[in-house]
Amino acid sequence: MTRNKRFLLLGQSFTTHMFSVMEAIVVLLSFYYGMNLGRQVYSQSTPYESPATFYVDVAGSDSWSGKLDAPNATHTDGPVATLERARELVREHKSQLSAPATIVVEVLSGVYDLPTELTFTAEDSGASQDCPVIWRARQGECVQVNAGSYLHNPKRLESNEIRSLLKENIRDDVIEYDLVDYQVEKLHGGVNAPLVYYQDEPMRLARYPNEGFVKISDLPTEDVTDVDVRGTRGIAEGKFFFDDPEILKCVNEKDLWVHGYWFWDWSEQKSRVASIDVDAKLITLEPPFHIYGYRKGQWFYVFNALSQLDLPGEYYVDVDLRKVYCLPTVKDWENASLLISRLPHALCLSDVTNFIWHGFDMVGASDDVIYSKGVLRNVEISCCDIHSSGAYGVTLSGVNCRVAQCEMWNLGAGGISLSGGDRTTLTPGNMRAEDNYIHDYAVLRRVYAPGIRINGVGNYAGHNTIENAPHMGMGFSGNDMVLEFNELSNVCSESNDAGAIYVGRNWTMRGNVIRHNYLHDITGFEGRGCVGVYLDDMFSSADIVGNLFVNVTRAAFIGGGRDCKINENLFVNCHPALHIDARGDGWAHDHIDSWLEEARTKGTISGIKYNEEPYASRYPELATILDPPHRPQLPEGNQVVGNICVGGSWDVNKQGQWQGDTIESKARELLKMENNYVVEEVDDALFVDASNGDYHLREDTDLTRKGYASLPIEQMGVLQKRMRDKVALRRAR
Repeated sequence: MTRNKRFLLLGQSFTTHMFSVMEAIVVLLSFYYGMNLGRQVYSQSTPYESPATFYVDVAGSDSWSGKLDAPNATHTDGPVATLERARELVREHKSQLSAPATIVVEVLSGVYDLPTELTFTAEDSGASQDCPVIWRARQGECVQVNAGSYLHNPKRLESNEIRSLLKENIRDDVIEYDLVDYQVEKLHGGVNAPLVYYQDEPMRLARYPNEGFVKISDLPTEDVTDVDVRGTRGIAEGKFFFDDPEILKCVNEKDLWVHGYWFWDWSEQKSRVASIDVDAKLITLEPPFHIYGYRKGQWFYVFNALSQLDLPGEYYVDVDLRKVYCLPTVKDWENASLLISRLPHALCLSDVTNFIWHGFDMVGASDDVIYSKGVLRNVEISCCDIHSSGAYGVTLSGVNCRVAQCEMWNLGAGGISLSGGDRTTLTPGNMRAEDNYIHDYAVLRRVYAPGIRINGVGNYAGHNTIENAPHMGMGFSGNDMVLEFNELSNVCSESNDAGAIYVGRNWTMRGNVIRHNYLHDITGFEGRGCVGVYLDDMFSSADIVGNLFVNVTRAAFIGGGRDCKINENLFVNCHPALHIDARGDGWAHDHIDSWLEEARTKGTISGIKYNEEPYASRYPELATILDPPHRPQLPEGNQVVGNICVGGSWDVNKQGQWQGDTIESKARELLKMENNYVVEEVDDALFVDASNGDYHLREDTDLTRKGYASLPIEQMGVLQKRMRDKVALRRAR
């Protein structure tokens, strides 16, 4: 049987990655390190050995040398069978080198089931930036690195006892998989249940309602602690009434859970149900209760309910019997195999340098798929498909690392989290997320798990496409960050008072740029509104410049911050385009009071020596923030210049829940606001083809004659053709 035929029989869907050995050495490295390795231009003073290549094939043998990509005629040598053995061979080869050399591990098509997480340490590093260790999938072949287990041999549910707990109309449709023979350790139900996927799509624990939420109808008034946050009232204990009688059918569930947005629209929690009072229709939860409390009208659903297993794509884990019950999504379920999470992680990078991981399909982890320990240097994760796992796709901390051209989806939390740089010295980390497509994420951790998060100093996220998520699209914290040429859409769909791009609560995180991004169709849960770029709670010194906002509520938001710019943006049908307030001199003064007290007593703000080097010269407005005539509680130094607002509303909103003036009077008095072009209706004569999303300005309009320029819309979102094709294919489904 040929390798390709053998692989196709596995019945899984993968993405083909086209890269040859020489391309890996020449193109990847020249792109990443800016070096022309194709001409072998090396330092004259440093000798280099020729690249070595080791091969891995599921049909190989770990007793072979790995130096051949296929078995020899006598079947005495050929590729090795496991990634672990290839790692050993690389280490052995490095120990024998007399000079730096590039080392390539080429992995042939197949599914590589990991016995434990695959860990690389400093011992697995490359010799230098121009002599890295490269692990990659072979050109045109599909290589899956699997941290889960594929469950086979399903059968119809036989137990009459279990069948009696199900709804009568679906009892004959439920199938079961036996976990006894699979390495699924520490089996749990509820919030810690293993994740299950069918054909790359996540199945979900049986729940009610199948879509949407149930509302809290009322709260008890006896034996509870009242909560009052600036007039928003609730209780501290997890007790609440409901009206929907379907929930009463869950009263005998042995491990019932609820998931809700209990007090604020942007903060959720999963909790175990302690009891259901059938007569009173009262749910009581087990501690710990939600940090903010519970209030009437907020929304929730129940899950891990065998009685609610009634929709194709749902499953339930029977911990006692070690079985998975599910309703299949296909008729030929006899041939269906499920992927169930097993290992916490697939790949661990610990203090690795000069290392490239390229072209793999990564699945099955219950936590972060790829994560780091220690400090990484010159590490690249590229052209990978990362999906069907329980937390983030990639979390890296280090210097000069890059995640590029990866597609990530069906992740329990966010896509990419990068940290690097020193905030005390303002030394940049140069951590980069570029040209990635991240969508349909935050399946389990619904809030504050963005598609991309960058932290530290001097890091970058550019040319990424992020869409379809319940909460944030991008987040950052730190100094001198650049977020540019990204496309974000249909995020914040399950929450309000949330930002597609969010950052908050710091005076000292300065020098950040949010430039040339395309944000569209972002309106919040139940259409009640959220925020496009959200500078929350006095966050200061961020430039929101040259972005395109289409159908976004509160598109550009300065929440009491200072020294921010909203310049040269295009707002189309945004209700409203602007929000600028002076909360630091009002309800949010506690934050500023604490910063001022710290500055007077310790000489720092948020732990930063704000008026000493390097901050004093880098951010002079911060160094003098306490000096007269400055008024630190007020939003000084902001400007709104050279923007275009077409349709929607500009600074007075006429619809939704935030009607009225969207710029607080104390903020307006301090605001530089000039050269903004505002028209109430979308004028097709202004744009090349607004009805089809082409918002380039026509050349013969008043706008262009006045000096307004078109935005570089064609560069927003993923840039490489391969990645654009992925976006187009996914959206066409």
